[in-house]
Amino acid sequence: MHGHPFKQVDVFTSRPFFGNPVAVVFNADDIPENDMQRIARWTNLSETTFLCSSKQADYRLRIFTPSRELSFAGHPTIGSAHAAREAGLIPSDRVAFTQECLAGLIPLHVDSSEAILAKVPRPKILPDAIDVTQLTSVLGAPSLSEPYLIDVGPVWLVTRVERFDMLYSMMIDLQKLAAFSREVDATGVTVYAIDDNCEVHVRSFAPLEGVPEDPVCGSGNAAVAAHIKLTGLHEITGFNYTARQGAAMKRDGHVQVGMEADDVFIGGYCVTTVDGTIYI
Repeated sequence: MHGHPFKQVDVFTSRPFFGNPVAVVFNADDIPENDMQRIARWTNLSETTFLCSSKQADYRLRIFTPSRELSFAGHPTIGSAHAAREAGLIPSDRVAFTQECLAGLIPLHVDSSEAILAKVPRPKILPDAIDVTQLTSVLGAPSLSEPYLIDVGPVWLVTRVERFDMLYSMMIDLQKLAAFSREVDATGVTVYAIDDNCEVHVRSFAPLEGVPEDPVCGSGNAAVAAHIKLTGLHEITGFNYTARQGAAMKRDGHVQVGMEADDVFIGGYCVTTVDGTIYI
């Protein structure tokens, strides 16, 4: 058995146990891929990451759900960047660095408040038509608005509920949702609403990936930003806003979102909750 440094980081929060945890395994070049997947199933978190060496970036990140490897994911990217800085792999005085992953090179930036921001893969709006009637049946929510498939590494089916109160009263059939996600070739469904104070509230569901509901989802929020711009709602939210996610799971995540031309940035704060060694 070989010991590897290990951290569990709560992402999109500055308070432990209020965000979305990611497990981070260091010095992972020698870990076989099947062991990475086995560890991801064992941690039973929405994602587990493995920090490897890179010739193109400061490090290479491999990202696994309980069922498969992802090309990119938001909260693992932010949480792993926090872990890398905390472990000294990225000097504390460096405010810009780069992650390599299957989606390519991801620029990261640390702002003056110590929030970590990532430029996500440029969102692509896919042309597939979505059956709104079927989606309404799956989510148990009336008044769904303009569903689109949006590729930000993971492909999210994004839709908005026109009434804010419906976001937390949906009667979701997770089995149908998994089947529907498979049918439209999506990672899952992200639903959002805008409240009377023009704040964005988000929920993300990926039962096909073994994640019934993601507490706070970075890529889902990036896809929501693309949907907001596509549908003209940036006139309400602005091009820079902070989304809230996790209330349905007794969490309180805050995702900083920025839109510049065709690019989307997501980020936030992190706190380490577990620090030790994993034996493989």
